[in-house]
Amino acid sequence: MSTMVATTLQRCRRLYRRIWRRVGPRQYPVPDLSREAVGPLEAFYAHRGTPCLIQCRLADCRWFGPTGIAYGRDSLHPYVQSLRQYLDGECRSYRGSCLEAYWQNWQPATLAASLGVPLESAHPWLRLAPPLSDFMPWSDVRQLHLLRTLAELASQDNGEEPSLVSETTVRQVGPKPDWFGERRLNQLVALHRAILQEGYRQRASQRLEYFHQHIVIDTLARGDEVRFVVANGQHRASVLSVLGYASVPALVHVSHRRGPSLVRREDCLSWPAVRQGILTADQALEIFDRVFEGRPPPGFPRLARAGEATPAPRELEMTPCAQVMPEGSPTDRH
Repeated sequence: MSTMVATTLQRCRRLYRRIWRRVGPRQYPVPDLSREAVGPLEAFYAHRGTPCLIQCRLADCRWFGPTGIAYGRDSLHPYVQSLRQYLDGECRSYRGSCLEAYWQNWQPATLAASLGVPLESAHPWLRLAPPLSDFMPWSDVRQLHLLRTLAELASQDNGEEPSLVSETTVRQVGPKPDWFGERRLNQLVALHRAILQEGYRQRASQRLEYFHQHIVIDTLARGDEVRFVVANGQHRASVLSVLGYASVPALVHVSHRRGPSLVRREDCLSWPAVRQGILTADQALEIFDRVFEGRPPPGFPRLARAGEATPAPRELEMTPCAQVMPEGSPTDRH
């Protein structure tokens, strides 16, 4: 009897540890390399792939997903431009903002269209499934399972939208309800006010959850060059771009369910979507290179800029988004 109780308790403790590793807040300390000239690759090898805090240029950061939209002082990110509209008094609500124009005019119907993969050469699942927020060629295999489920639901052609993806889940594509847009803008304004009054804290409180400590980024490596995809902290990156920050401390090599935190271009044949035949190697590399270089997918609308008249959907010119040029040294506030 005692042996059975001990075995049961041991199993419960193991289960508790597994659950805590998945959902429990992980906190500092992590190696703080933000005051040193250390890049993500050096940090990866020096600290065995554990999370590290490094200094990261905002112009090298991209919105998570296949849009290739960069952050930084000259960013055309709809969050950045909508916040500038609000601060300039041009637009005090979501209606009429650059964010509304973006969600009205970028509404790809399929995952293939959102990734920029031509329909004639796309895998059937990509042609059937709707856009997904976390799907990239290197995404976790769980994204492939979700893709298969959505494609099977869509193939049934019962006239109903798949219930696994809500209208607010995929923030990179529209349409979105007005209340959701208002919430995004209000969050940006509140965060801007807080950072303006208190400054962007270099050292966050130990009491904050792990993902609330700093901006979290995934590293894209192409040879010796690196770019970053913001995995967590899109609003903070947008506000700091508006405030003129050139670089910020950011966490790298943080494990999460979306996929690996370090993506190497030369490993494309090992990416799950390529190994499973969902994408060819050429298609996967094209997506990687577009995000790396800050280029949008084909058919992407011209991004609206604060101070310009917001064009109607039919008036939008389909041109690549502007590249964010290299920036100078950090501002005095940073």
